[in-house]
Amino acid sequence: MSPVNRRFALALVVMLLVIPPSLTACSRGNSASTDGSALAWKVEPSPPARGPATITIEPRYDDHTPITGAKLEIEGNMNHAGMAPVIATLTETTPGTYVSDGFEFTMGGDWVISVRGTLPDGTPYQAQIDVGGVGG
Repeated sequence: MSPVNRRFALALVVMLLVIPPSLTACSRGNSASTDGSALAWKVEPSPPARGPATITIEPRYDDHTPITGAKLEIEGNMNHAGMAPVIATLTETTPGTYVSDGFEFTMGGDWVISVRGTLPDGTPYQAQIDVGGVGG
C-alpha cells in the first residue's frame, strides 16, 4: 500500500470513530438513563445558579411511552462531601411531566440529582442526573 493510500485509510478510520459519537452527543440534549428507560430533564434558570430552581423531568418506559402516575422525589447533592442534601417532591403537572417543588441549589458547583420513587405498578424507579457548573 502506498503512503498516500495508508494516510487516506487512516483518516477514514479516524473519521468513522470520531464523527458518529459526536453527532449522537449533539442530538441528545439533557437526558439520563435508568434500567433501559429514558429520562429527559431541564433546570430553570438556565444556566443553573445558586438559589431556587425548578427541575422538570419526563421519564419514559423502554418503549418511549411517558411514565404517568408515579410518586417521585429528587435529592440533590454536591459531588463532594460536606453539605446537607436538598430534597424536593416532584408533582405531575401534565401526563408524564414532573416538576420540582421547593428545590434550591445551596452552593455553586457540580451537583448530582437522584430521582427516586415508585411507578404506578409498585416498581421502584431511580435515575441520576448530573448538573455541572451551577453558578455560585
